[in-house]
Amino acid sequence: MRWLEVAARLALIAGLAAAITLSVTVWVTAPLGLLAIAAVAELAVRPYAASPTDRLLLGCGTVGTVLILAGLALNLTPWGLTRATWTGTWLLVSVSVLVWRRDLRSHVVWPGAWMKSSGIWVISASLILVFAVVVALAGARRWDQRPALAFSVVSQTDNAVVVEIDATSTAGEYEIRARSDTNRGGYASASVDLDAGGGGLRLRERLPVSTSGAWTIDLWSVARKATVRLVKVNVT
Repeated sequence: MRWLEVAARLALIAGLAAAITLSVTVWVTAPLGLLAIAAVAELAVRPYAASPTDRLLLGCGTVGTVLILAGLALNLTPWGLTRATWTGTWLLVSVSVLVWRRDLRSHVVWPGAWMKSSGIWVISASLILVFAVVVALAGARRWDQRPALAFSVVSQTDNAVVVEIDATSTAGEYEIRARSDTNRGGYASASVDLDAGGGGLRLRERLPVSTSGAWTIDLWSVARKATVRLVKVNVT
C-alpha cells in the first residue's frame, strides 16, 4: 500500500475519532463517518468480493454486524457504552484492518455501467450505512446522558457526618437515613426532591450522629420504598 493511501486512510480514521470525541454536529460526523467506515470496510472485504457491487453489499453487511456486536460487547465491559469507548473501538478496529490489509493495492474504478445496472442496490446500501452511523452516534450520545446517582461521605466529625448526592438525568423524592450499627440511634432527613437534568445536580446534607462507632447511611427512595445507595462510616 502506497504511503499516500496510508496517510489518507489514517486521516479519515483520526478525523472520525476526533469528531466523535469533540461532539461535532451529526451533520459533519455522519458524512465523515460514512467515508471513514466505508473506506475501512472496503479494504477489509475486498479480497472476498469480485465486483464493486458485491463489495458494497458485503461491506454494508459487515459494518452493520460489527456495530451491533461492538455495542453489545462494550455494554458488558466495566467502562460501558460511551463516546470514549466507541472512539477507542473505532481506532482499534480500523487500524487493525489497515495493518491486516497493508499489502493490498487500491484500484480506483469510477462508477460506470455497473452503476446504471445496480443503482438501486448502491443507493439502498449507502442509506443503510448512513443510518447505521447515525444510530451508533445517537446511542453513544444517549448513553453519555444516562441516569446516574452517586452517594458519598464528604466529611465527618465526632458529632456529624456530611454526605453528598451527585445526580445526572435523575428525578425523584429521596430521604437520607442514618443508623448506628452498634448502638441505638438514628436520623432521617426531610424529603429531598431531585430534578437533575443532563448538566447534573449536587446536594449536601449534614447528619447529626449521637454516638461513636459504625454507622450506615442510606439514600432512601420514597417512590420505590427501598434503599438505592448506602455508605458506611466509622465515627470516632
